Amino acid sequence: MKKIRLIIIAVMCLMGCITARAQDDFNPASPSEPGPPTIYSRIVLLRNISDAGSVSGEGRYAVGNTVNVYAYVNAGYTFQKWTDTRGNLLGTSTTLSFVNTEQTDTLIANYAFTPGSPSEPSEPSTTLYYRLGLNATAGCTVSGAGRYLAGTGVSVYASIESGYSFLGWTNRKGETVSMSTSFSYTMPVDGDTLTANCVFIPNSPAEPSDPVLRHNVTVATSDGGYYSGSTGRFLEGSTYSLYAYPNTGYDFVGWYLNGELYTTLRSFSYTVGNENMNFLAKFVFNPSSPGEPNMPAISEYSYYLMTVNGRPGDTVKYAINLVNTQVVKDMNIRITFPAGVVVEPGDYTLSDKATGYDVTICEAVDTISIIEEGAQLWDFTMIGGTTEPATQALLTFDIFLPDTIDTGHRHQVKINQISMTMEDGTAVTARTRNGVIGVFRNGDANGDDAVDALDASLILQYVAHKFGDDNSDFIKEAADTNNGSEVDALDASLVLQHAAKKIDLNEIETQE
Repeated sequence: MKKIRLIIIAVMCLMGCITARAQDDFNPASPSEPGPPTIYSRIVLLRNISDAGSVSGEGRYAVGNTVNVYAYVNAGYTFQKWTDTRGNLLGTSTTLSFVNTEQTDTLIANYAFTPGSPSEPSEPSTTLYYRLGLNATAGCTVSGAGRYLAGTGVSVYASIESGYSFLGWTNRKGETVSMSTSFSYTMPVDGDTLTANCVFIPNSPAEPSDPVLRHNVTVATSDGGYYSGSTGRFLEGSTYSLYAYPNTGYDFVGWYLNGELYTTLRSFSYTVGNENMNFLAKFVFNPSSPGEPNMPAISEYSYYLMTVNGRPGDTVKYAINLVNTQVVKDMNIRITFPAGVVVEPGDYTLSDKATGYDVTICEAVDTISIIEEGAQLWDFTMIGGTTEPATQALLTFDIFLPDTIDTGHRHQVKINQISMTMEDGTAVTARTRNGVIGVFRNGDANGDDAVDALDASLILQYVAHKFGDDNSDFIKEAADTNNGSEVDALDASLVLQHAAKKIDLNEIETQE
């Protein structure tokens, strides 16, 4: 059946595009309100000698974007280097490029007074710095993340909590790069993300103690300001502070915690509770003088993609979600899907708020936009209809995960571009947030691409309500090994039998 299915899909791709008239009887449940899809941080530029020249490139940038800053030299001076506030060398060229991180950075342009030096320096070379991100599973805390030159040796550290054992560092491909809690990692071109992996192993297996509980604290801002303060994975009961800074022409509205107003104070201290905490600093445009433009109508458009998990052989539902506070007319959305997945757009559904559209779903030909080898570009075009304001699953379709797809990875689904018009025909822009498709082996409950006793232990902890569905370290879709109605002790037993090579989980029949 799978061969026939893949042949049908191939024929559909050869035909090019799938065009259909929208149906108005689909009424999916609206997804929960998403957080702001983009996080910004601020770059501040200083000079050690104010008369030596000028600098440009200061401002707010989206995390992950490339930032270019420039130093211009006046006659009688020479440019020496860029440093941070601790004196660390960042570059010796007047042009400095780097990938932005979540932290507010202050860069210093260092000049020297050299009478008689040429006023027009030679064309600079560009130095590009890449980001090293660090993640940690429960039981680990990490340090050493930042921006570094390719080829630089970076010292990274993992501290292990009591009751946990260290399983090693893995890179973003899932490959093990070190089994030591601290080591020097050679920075690759394009950067990397390392994960410190830990497992809870109590001292007395007969009477295990509860692990030390930590929770994620994330912070984002609306347009019009930035923040500073402590975010990350913290111990329950610990206290930290956050600060909000409005840009010129904006007022601070308040801090929101998990969508609810928390405080109207710009700075405050918070105590980590018993769940993940998501803070949002909201700002509103407020011109300071009559000469400024009038305050714009409050409206927001956000497209965000889903995070879903599946196993080879599964078909998963995937949605393009939309938040709109005004009526939207025509739309075109271009998305990059990862190598290996099979997009099946033929049986799509639309939100009940989106009516009257002619929908065209077509694989695009654009080799320039494809970064990852084998990735696919698809265009989703909706013409002639209207979409009423809502938080909605705009367009839902199927994605098939073949048996040949790589497992143990979370593959990014990326929005390349958005074009849309309002009711009066005006073109507007929208925020975007990318999605993820995780592909894991049947029974791989912890996502390490191995099916073993650790997965069985995690399943039993889930069954015993040690944690809930919001635990990102638990792959519930892979834990349901027999495709039953829920994850239970039988799934743990099947995983143990598979680890002992007594059964093949891929041959387990679906439980009705």
